Amino acid sequence: MSESGDSWDPGPWKGWSYTSARAAHDPSAGRGYGSRASSASSAYDSSGRSYAATPPKSVSTDSPSPLVIAVDVTGSMGVFPETMFKKLPLLDLEMKEYLDNPEICFIAVGDAYCDTHPLQVQEFAKGKDLVDRLNGIHIEGGGGGQVMESYDLAAVYAAHNIKMPKANRPIFIYVGDEGFYDTVDPDQAKRLAHVELEKRLTSKQAVDDLKKKFSAVYCVRKLYNGSDADHMSSVDKTLHAQWTKYLGDDKVVILNEPGRICDVIFGILAAETDKVDYFTKELSERQTKAQVGTVMKALSNTIDNSHLSKKTKSPMKSVLRSKSK
Repeated sequence: MSESGDSWDPGPWKGWSYTSARAAHDPSAGRGYGSRASSASSAYDSSGRSYAATPPKSVSTDSPSPLVIAVDVTGSMGVFPETMFKKLPLLDLEMKEYLDNPEICFIAVGDAYCDTHPLQVQEFAKGKDLVDRLNGIHIEGGGGGQVMESYDLAAVYAAHNIKMPKANRPIFIYVGDEGFYDTVDPDQAKRLAHVELEKRLTSKQAVDDLKKKFSAVYCVRKLYNGSDADHMSSVDKTLHAQWTKYLGDDKVVILNEPGRICDVIFGILAAETDKVDYFTKELSERQTKAQVGTVMKALSNTIDNSHLSKKTKSPMKSVLRSKSK
């Protein structure tokens, strides 16, 4: 069974091919998912080192249900970013079952101490306009190898420069495998996130500000050097402790199977919108027993697994389910 079931109605995405959409993408050549260049401007840090681009000074949406997904695009993430972007139609269509007229803002996170594209922010979009946003993301595949990335800058930018005047339940989801730098560098905050800090912040303070802006902040965390959440390495235990300290145990989801990334995001949305019964029923009908097990184990601290044995009374029908066999 495929990610979106054996048969499903792609709606406006009919005929869309990720293979064609990413034809210009060549990570070894440093190109992004498409030919459209980012509209962002370049910048220099205090030492004179150049950054290829900085985000727009702000992004905004009138959606009542904005969803921000900040994806670590450094080399250690492997195929996670590509897999999630490949499933763009699935993400766009099914998220509407949980959110009211949602729009997505993608943030790409790297390492401001060594990458030339450490923070990229795309405008909010929905439907096939998301393809254009995807094409504007540069997949640098870098990172410094010190088990920390510039997640703090994504938090600072989102807390200060994402405008959501009509939002009722804005949700922010990190997808990453490493940890935060201990403090936010003021020079990086100014030049890359367009935020002048009154004082040096700890990354915990930056995340606290983010949590004040968004109804919920989650992390879907790929293990850094392991494959089993029950037997984490010492490095992963340290990283997990930091994320849970910042977000809470129920907001950190460990997932090492990239093919299940969209399902886990739907589970998060279900938990936030009280639609867990619908989610577990839809998941069970669309995926294999093993795939369901992977997803529900990842969400074990977020969703009570007893839902899996309940019969839902929800009248909703997934747009991903086959209309006829």
